[in-house]
Amino acid sequence: MPGGSILIDHYRQPRCRGEVENATCRHEVHNRKCGDRIVLTSQPDAHGLLRIRFEGQGCMYCLASASILCSTLSGKPTDEAHLLIRRFRQWIRDGGTGNETAVGAQETTGTEAVQDAGPELTDGMRALGEVKAFPMRIDCADLAWKCADEMLETSQEQRDRNVVRRGPEQLK
Repeated sequence: MPGGSILIDHYRQPRCRGEVENATCRHEVHNRKCGDRIVLTSQPDAHGLLRIRFEGQGCMYCLASASILCSTLSGKPTDEAHLLIRRFRQWIRDGGTGNETAVGAQETTGTEAVQDAGPELTDGMRALGEVKAFPMRIDCADLAWKCADEMLETSQEQRDRNVVRRGPEQLK
C-alpha cells in the first residue's frame, strides 16, 4: 500500500481509538499553531507489554499518525516502544533513512561496532515521511509521537522515584 494510502486508511479507520481501561498513564499535548490535540492513555499488561490508545482532534496527518503510533507500539515492551518513538522523531525531524542508530542506543568507539542499532521504522511510520515535503505539517505528524515520548519519560521518572522511595528497610 503506497504511503498516502496508508495514511488515508489510518485516518478513515483509526486503530486503537479510545481510552485504555484502567490506564496507569495519561498524557495530553496540543499544537497551538493549528489546534491539533492528542490524548494518549496506556498501561503495561501483565507481561510488561504496552497497551496504548488515543483520542484527539486534528488534521489527517495528526490523527493518522496517532493511529499508526498506537498500532505500532501496542504489544511492545516499553523500552522498545520508547526506542521506536525516539527513532521516528529523529527521522521525521532530521531526515535520514530511519535505519540510523537510534537516540539512546549504545555506541562504541574505535573498531567496535554499534551494539544496539534498535528497531527499524515500520511501513506506517515511513508513510508519515511524506510530510517532509510540507515542513509546516511535520509538527502535525510528530504530535502523537511527542506525546508518547513525554508520557513514557514521565512514567519512567515516576517508576525511578518509587524505587528510590522504597529503601531497603521498606522491602523487608
